[in-house]
Amino acid sequence: MIHLFGGPVEIWVAPRRKIGRHGRLLTIALTIAAAVLSGCGDDGGAEAGGGGTIAANTDTQLPTPPADGQREPILIKTRIKMFTGEVLAGSVIGDSPFCPGGTVRHEHGSPEIGFPAVNVFGCPDGQLKIGFGPGPDQMNNAVQTSDWKILDGSGSFTGVSGHGHMTVRWERAGSSNGQEAFTGVIVLP
Repeated sequence: MIHLFGGPVEIWVAPRRKIGRHGRLLTIALTIAAAVLSGCGDDGGAEAGGGGTIAANTDTQLPTPPADGQREPILIKTRIKMFTGEVLAGSVIGDSPFCPGGTVRHEHGSPEIGFPAVNVFGCPDGQLKIGFGPGPDQMNNAVQTSDWKILDGSGSFTGVSGHGHMTVRWERAGSSNGQEAFTGVIVLP
């Protein structure tokens, strides 16, 4: 059994920013788009813990990305085995493929960054780091959920920001093989 996401979680809260009517409408539209995108694709069936309802993790409030920059919906799908994996076809930023042929590596997070785990996506055009982590109450579940936030980027991901929600579906509870889906919003500089 992997305890990658175990341990205490420090909750990170940023001050809310005022957004206008258009910002609220965009946020609502992107939230709906992310929900629709996360419902697409193979849920792995009952063998992968699929078929159930997943409640959103409300333990963390994520900051609103800055108003400047181009906002795009993002969907990242991965297949994980132990601490490494691959970015799957169907991963997108807006209408463009995200990280085709890319890899993903799990690293341990820390209380200083507010997340117990970090995914490092190695892409042909740069690297993207995302902090996330289901809470200790989910460690024995075949399906785990968490909020996520972009921590850093290089290459074409330099200066990006963003956040959203992730779900991992393990082959079975306690397995180290599974599939992740990160949905949300990315802000391109």
